Parts: sequence; structure tokens; C-alpha cells
Amino acid sequence: MGIKRYFLVTLIYMLAIGLYVYSFNGESYTLELFGLSLSLPIAFWMVVPILLLVIASIGHLVFYNFKDFLYKRALKKDIELFQEAAKNRILGEEVNTSYKTDGFKFVGKVLQCMRFDATLPTSFIEEEVSKACAVAVSVANGNYEDLKKYKLAKTNPMVIQNSINRLKIEPRFALEVLKNCKEIDSELCRKAYDALIDFASFNEIKRYDFPQDKRTFRRMMERYLDADDSFDMDIKSIEDMLEQFNADRADYLELAREIKIKLTPDALIALFEKLYNSKGNVAADAYLYVLYDLQMIDKIRELILNSDPEDFVKFKTIMFLRDHGKNIDIDKFLRV
Repeated sequence: MGIKRYFLVTLIYMLAIGLYVYSFNGESYTLELFGLSLSLPIAFWMVVPILLLVIASIGHLVFYNFKDFLYKRALKKDIELFQEAAKNRILGEEVNTSYKTDGFKFVGKVLQCMRFDATLPTSFIEEEVSKACAVAVSVANGNYEDLKKYKLAKTNPMVIQNSINRLKIEPRFALEVLKNCKEIDSELCRKAYDALIDFASFNEIKRYDFPQDKRTFRRMMERYLDADDSFDMDIKSIEDMLEQFNADRADYLELAREIKIKLTPDALIALFEKLYNSKGNVAADAYLYVLYDLQMIDKIRELILNSDPEDFVKFKTIMFLRDHGKNIDIDKFLRV
């Protein structure tokens, strides 16, 4: 019952009580209190306790109605805050929202520990949360989305993944990423460097102090050996990269097979003789392969003759078979 209706009903009730009492006793009664006297009909005095009770009960109703109003307002605000927090959590942000109501204080703590799984089917009624969900799923599926309006932190995993996605469709975005890279070991910086290798010149690549590994070296060699690619590397840089990632026997041998189409015979021999002199047996097969490919058989015999029994075993076998009229595929044989 509303306060207005309650007041109206109690007013009618008090009037009925007063009229009923007055109908059989119309006399007055004088109340003296603290030197004051007040003379009123007995019927009125009968209604006074009811009036006091009504005032007290109305005060009670007003208090709890106001309390309920404050709770509902706080609840509405918490719903709005939770929807915003849920949207941010879906987008990968950390949330530390403070709530007024006990229920949302609990779910708010739970939300802080939760992670959004883009692989699960989801459906939200609230429009903004639904849009955030769609964006999160899209980024997880490898698409690039414009996240500027969400004002997410740069360290947000979704922001990082979104930048990685952008590199796939816009490789030159790598220049912008690398310009602001502070930790070169981060996934985004490494991905940007990988993208850079696919389109930049060697001099542009050298500007960034990334440690070279076998994978990046192989990619640069692919471009270097591609006749349709203008990518160019100097021999000294190739030597330095081999040193950086601690190239093994197979790496030097693979380099010898590939780079022979790029260098003149003199340059090829000079390169692998230098590598052999500095790296020893690690680069020996590659050097002997170059000599064999250029049919410098006497030079090979000289090296084999002055070697230890356990050195150059495969080439000793190759030369033995050659001397006995047996031809073999040297490329396949050395791969074993």
C-alpha cells in the first residue's frame, strides 16, 4: 500500500472512531500538563493515540521507502558498471570496479578472475557487450579490428594480437611497430621483424638490432637468391649471421649448394676457403663440395692426403668411388 493511500485510509478510520465516540459522549476533557490546560472533546482525545501511531508508521514507511530507493539506484548503477566491466573483461582488460550492492561485490570479484574464451558460443542481450564479444571473437580468429574507441592498454593481449593480425594484411605496419619496440624479445616485436624481412632492404633490416637465428637467415637467403627480388646482402654480413646463430655442418653445406648460383667461382672459393680456415671441420664439407662442384679435384686430393683418418670420411669415400669409375649423386650422399 502506498503512503498516500495509507494516510487516506487511516484518516477515514480516525474520523469514523471520532464520530462514533462523539455519538454517545459529546463532553469535553481538559488536559493539564506543565501548567498548561487544553480542553477538547473526548472523541478527539480518543483519536490522538491513533494519530500518533499513524505519524510514526508513516515515518517508518518513508524511511524504508527512501532506503529502498537508494538500494534500487545503487543496483541500477551497479548493473551499468558490471556491463562496462564485462565488456572490458571480454576485451582483455583488467577490471577493478567497485560496487555498492553485496551481490555485485561478489560477482565483481569473480569477474576479475575470469577469461573470455572466444571458442565458446556466446550470446549477450546488452548491445555494447555483444559488440565487444563479436570484436574479441574476430580478433581471436585472426582478423584486424579497429580498437581505438575502446581505449585499451597497449599491454592488453588482445591489442597485441590485433597488431599481429594487422601485420599479416599490412606488412609495412611493421615499421611503426618496430619504431616503438622496447623489448625486442616480445612476440609483437618478433612478428614485426619477421614481416620486415619479407619486404625491406637489407640495409633497412640491419637498422634493428635483432639477434639473428637460422629461421631469419634462411628467409633472407631466399630473397637474396630470388632473381626477381632486388634484395642484396654483402658477403661479410652473411659470414656474421652464420656466426651469430652458430651455424653447423648442414648449414654451411646448404649455403654452398644455394649460393653458387649467385657468386663467381673465384668469389665462391674465396668465401668457403675463408670459412674453412676459420671454422675448421664444421665448414669442411661445404668447402670440399665447392671444390668438387668446380672440378678442382687436385685441391681436394691435397686436403684429403694431409688429413687425419677420421676427417673428410664422406669425401674420401666419394673420391674412392670416383677413382673406380663409380658416379654418385654428391648432394644426396652428403645429406645422409
